[in-house]
Amino acid sequence: QSVYSCTLRKTDTFRVTFRCGFHGTRVVDAENAAVHENSVNKNRPVVIFVTGGMWIIGYKAWGALLSLTLMRRGYVVASLDYRNFPQGTVGDMAADVGLGIGWVVRRAASLGGDPSKVFVMGQSAGAHLSALALLRQTEWEKRGYLNGNGVSSSKDWSSKDLAGFVGVSGVYGVDNPDLISHFDKKGLYKEVFYAIMEAGFSGSRAGEALPRSSPVALVHEFESNNPGVIRATHPPVLLCHGEADTSAPPSESAAYANALRACGFDDVTERYYPGKTHTDPFVTDPILGGRDALAEDIARFVGGESGNDVTTGTSPRLLPRAFVELARTMVPF
Repeated sequence: QSVYSCTLRKTDTFRVTFRCGFHGTRVVDAENAAVHENSVNKNRPVVIFVTGGMWIIGYKAWGALLSLTLMRRGYVVASLDYRNFPQGTVGDMAADVGLGIGWVVRRAASLGGDPSKVFVMGQSAGAHLSALALLRQTEWEKRGYLNGNGVSSSKDWSSKDLAGFVGVSGVYGVDNPDLISHFDKKGLYKEVFYAIMEAGFSGSRAGEALPRSSPVALVHEFESNNPGVIRATHPPVLLCHGEADTSAPPSESAAYANALRACGFDDVTERYYPGKTHTDPFVTDPILGGRDALAEDIARFVGGESGNDVTTGTSPRLLPRAFVELARTMVPF
């Protein structure tokens, strides 16, 4: 089961639990919860966060530090769960993310947010799944909200109505042989990667399956089949990446930005952070406190409530720097 949490203030927490089936119907039932009406919490930007985890160990709590940083700037943050492999493959994960986006969009106002300011943000594998969910939602809309298996998709949201997409340390070209080899050397063995991406354990279906799971390839396909569709349906994009990221190469963000721009979609911003690793921007930096380049770039992209300036500010240090630096040497990502 997946838990979606939206915290409005330190004292007001909204939680709903979904029980997800593994064969077709994604959402079986839900717990209802009430949100206290609070004028201070109305019309805030809403950030839907999709965590990473190599498509295998993703969990909503991985985004807690970044979520707290954003909440301090006045945002409503919803951290989504999705099925991990082997409970599900990439299609299941993207569908779960899509349903989670729809759930938040449908309730944005009751959560204290502005329905016209809903942003989707993903980190690492979560950035891939978020980008994929946005593109597949556009495709499903054109099919009458049926996916390739004839299963109904969420009608609660449309990519073009979102205020923006933020990708942090993401991967977007999963059909790239160089990326697959890179993952294999890092320990995400190609047989497992192929299975996650629905290409078969041996990769026998890679030629067909991988482009269907690659945002870069899908952008090219969509534009080839329906020129102008990306410009007409995709929300503004912010891509952020640490230049010292050895898990997800920074070239992935550059490749996705280039693919979008090749379609005539110019509302793409790239931010690269010298010396930052895969996890520094959303784990190490929030722990160390002080100025946070990623949070400031997100705030600049998202904006504040009623035009308030939320791009500057500092966060408290949570642990001594020596402890953080020691832990940083042991992080496998």
